[in-house]
Amino acid sequence: MRRVRLGSILGGIAALAALLSVPAASAATLIGDYQLQGARSSSSGPGAALADLGAGVNSFQSDMVMGVSRQVLAFPQHNGLRLNPTGITASTYSVVATFRLADVSSYKRILDSTNGTSDSGFYAHTGKADYYDNGTDYESPAALLFNNAYATVAITQVSPPVGSALSSIYVNGSLAAQHGSAFPVLGDTLRFFKDNVSGGSVNEDSAGAVSCIRVFNGALTGAEVAAIGASPNCAPPGPSPSAAPPKKKCKKKHKKRSAESAKKKCKKKRKR
Repeated sequence: MRRVRLGSILGGIAALAALLSVPAASAATLIGDYQLQGARSSSSGPGAALADLGAGVNSFQSDMVMGVSRQVLAFPQHNGLRLNPTGITASTYSVVATFRLADVSSYKRILDSTNGTSDSGFYAHTGKADYYDNGTDYESPAALLFNNAYATVAITQVSPPVGSALSSIYVNGSLAAQHGSAFPVLGDTLRFFKDNVSGGSVNEDSAGAVSCIRVFNGALTGAEVAAIGASPNCAPPGPSPSAAPPKKKCKKKHKKRSAESAKKKCKKKRKR
């Protein structure tokens, strides 16, 4: 059983955001784009391939993701994915993932940056988006994640010397929770959906499926996350294709009549 929590921070997100410094402009660089269309490798960016975690078997399958038929990577309970090396050069980074969990009751791990050594990290907690840190939950006021329902969750972490420490969680483009702390990436490893194996309660995870994961070196801005919104491919919608310009109708060229022929025509018209 998980140790007793010291409390839940249910409100004050706006006030906390005002007090803490947030980078105004993005310095985030895409380093791994995992579309999971039959492969665990990065579709763009130099990121290493994702590796399976757990004793079970992760498998590709088709699913409806936010109204779109798409291939996803399904994982059983106590399984997940690992990214190592991460390509993150500082402890300021962002992760965007579109996924569903079969069970969001109690604590279910979303992201672990401690290489499996600590309870601290990002969870779904009774459906709330939650950053658990040293006995305290910094979570959304209401449930935003539901059983077997896809959602796009964005996590941004800012650590000194880049800026004041700040962890932010967004769900479908909207800020859900913040905490004035950030946990560095340990062991150059990010773990998705599988809980820690030491340093507190373990096996707090769920079966589910993931449609995409994108990893950035640097922190995305709130505006950039809002542009992504709820996305089956973890990216903002592309620019609308520009409409092809209408074809100009070819004007038939009329031969100019000579002045003499015009006069003759006029004379003919006068005859009765």
